[in-house]
Amino acid sequence: MKSRKKLFSKKAGKTAFIIAFLLPSILLMLVFLYYPAINGVIMSFRDVTLLDLDNKDFVGLENYKAFLDLSFGPSIWKNTFLWLVLCVGLEFVCGFGLSLLLQTKFPGKKIYESIVFVPWAISGFAVGVIWKWMFNGNSGVINDILVRLGILETPFGFLSNVNTAFYCVVVAKVWTGMAFFAIVTLAALKTVSKDMYEAAEIDGANGIQKFFYITLPSIRALLLLTILVRMISMMNAPDLIFGMTGGGPAGRSHTISSYILTQVISSSDYGEISAAGVILWLITLALSVIYVIATKATKGSDE
Repeated sequence: MKSRKKLFSKKAGKTAFIIAFLLPSILLMLVFLYYPAINGVIMSFRDVTLLDLDNKDFVGLENYKAFLDLSFGPSIWKNTFLWLVLCVGLEFVCGFGLSLLLQTKFPGKKIYESIVFVPWAISGFAVGVIWKWMFNGNSGVINDILVRLGILETPFGFLSNVNTAFYCVVVAKVWTGMAFFAIVTLAALKTVSKDMYEAAEIDGANGIQKFFYITLPSIRALLLLTILVRMISMMNAPDLIFGMTGGGPAGRSHTISSYILTQVISSSDYGEISAAGVILWLITLALSVIYVIATKATKGSDE
């Protein structure tokens, strides 16, 4: 009995020791993560403004309706969809191409590798400011090059035009994001057995056949998961848009995340901002569920 009591007290002591170490982290997560999240969901159903914080009348789905009825609401949904498809798609294609190029040996390869990966180390806001000056309608380097080449007669306001501003932001995002896919796919390509390529060469396979029948099938699962991870992160990437256009002109370069960021700074309608945040959270949650399902599916296929 005494040995059991000692064993029990020893286990209880270890448990208490572990809880004592975990408790500060748990409290911090509850205060700074879960409480704001739950409070944000509650606020999305109430009339909460900066001018009258005491008034928290329940308004149902009115905040969600107000967000969906915005004058540039349709463009937000369109831009968010295009933001995911164009940015992730182009980043994947360009990054995959860079990784294939880096597989080959050529003079100055190490220097080229360091240059390729530099954009990924720069903050999104800084990238936005850099490209904002590059696309400047008066003194931007892009306008200067296009005028010198004779493509444009006079400088063009890319970021002040409602038809081109958003796509300029996409170009900047692809420039900084393709390094992510280049890093991941370069690591994945190194896992493909060289024996498979040698056997294919003996059978007379050319480069294209080896790519489609060996390279892609070997890293297909990793590529799928990488694309999904990137899509999830892209849903919460407003910094570049904020630094480059601020969502303008007339809100035409906004995505949901960039709209929320600008409204947090400029708007006093916390209820509507919270509703937009809940919608963004639901979209991200859906992508996360797809990621989990895809992860299980790829593990099952590997087995």
